Amino acid sequence: MTTTETEPAPARDALFPDHRLATTAALLDAQTMVAAALDRRAVEPAGLDPSTADLLVRLAKSPACGIRGVEIGEHCQMTATRVSRLLDRAEAEGLVKRMPDPTDRRAQHVVLTDAGREAAKRFAPRMSEVIDGLVFETLSEDERATLVGLLQRLSDRARVMLEEA
Repeated sequence: MTTTETEPAPARDALFPDHRLATTAALLDAQTMVAAALDRRAVEPAGLDPSTADLLVRLAKSPACGIRGVEIGEHCQMTATRVSRLLDRAEAEGLVKRMPDPTDRRAQHVVLTDAGREAAKRFAPRMSEVIDGLVFETLSEDERATLVGLLQRLSDRARVMLEEA
């Protein structure tokens, strides 16, 4: 073979068997499109960025509307530096407050402020509308139950894989 010749590209199924490629593409496409729909139709009109909206949702659904800073990174798959910047920005905007963790003096507990709750309330109805349109208007009750069960199993397995890495 001369230097001007190239090796033929490997057959597609040599890299990804068709069933894996289809599964991967479907998962990535669904994740991308759902996130884009939520961002464009719920988060952006409320004047928030996706990371801040995610933070507010996680805090709002946590006990006492607060969690440890390190848990934010674990749940959102963010580095400590990125979490710190996100919290700095959200705190500067008055959306969250960092407090000493009552169980670990080295850690911080992050809680929603009244302004943070109000910001979450601005996008929550729009988020519900998007989810209604994507899920409740598209899938039957049985399909929704199956979807939730499958997504929970995938999330649980992914958590185990991340812990093993």
